[in-house]
Amino acid sequence: MRFNVILTNEGEVDGFNSLHKKGIKTYHFPMIKTSMNNIKNHFSLDDYEYYIFTSKNGIKYFFKNKFIKSESLSNLKVICIGSKTELALKRLNIKPVFTAKRNYSHLMLDELKKINILNNKRVMLIQGNLAKNYLFENLKMFCYLTKFVAYNTELINVVNRELEELLNKEKTYSVFTSSSGFLSFDQLYDAKKTSIISIGNSTSSFIKERGYEPMVTSKMQSYEGISDTIISYLIKD
Repeated sequence: MRFNVILTNEGEVDGFNSLHKKGIKTYHFPMIKTSMNNIKNHFSLDDYEYYIFTSKNGIKYFFKNKFIKSESLSNLKVICIGSKTELALKRLNIKPVFTAKRNYSHLMLDELKKINILNNKRVMLIQGNLAKNYLFENLKMFCYLTKFVAYNTELINVVNRELEELLNKEKTYSVFTSSSGFLSFDQLYDAKKTSIISIGNSTSSFIKERGYEPMVTSKMQSYEGISDTIISYLIKD
């Protein structure tokens, strides 16, 4: 049986290579695009004692700011969530003082409360414009918190005829890594024409709110982990 998997994330898809090895054909149609948020109010990195990054995009766009590029990063104290985010920091020669291993905000918050390093500290939280307020609202209860919106996420608003034809003619499985990605897809295409694979409970909850039922929800946040979930579900040994 032939399997067609549609990937809707922006950026690289190398983490899905194991699907090809199993004979699963993949198509990449990003449903969102991100861009740098131009900041007028500059600041010094010394103004804050800790910086929290929740995504690779946050790192990518934060350090693109010219006023930050001119500063030394050697004394930067950074906290991040997930191995991919940690790797992106290490590529900039920044070693996080703490990494939350699982990509869930409530778990990160619990861990930060336990290790007690942010209490009464000046902290900057770096996120995108569509990030939920959960982490911000809870972190500010025990530290002096500032939110920095490093990038903007826009929904794709033009129908891709190749994707439309694929949905009409083939049996497909579509992978959604975020609520915004699914919203974009649902506004442009008939989501009932594909089997939905969701990443994480928050994305699945959003999909259900819009009247759809994910075929499977992957608990894994890395693309490699998601691939393993897809393979185990589609290919029965």
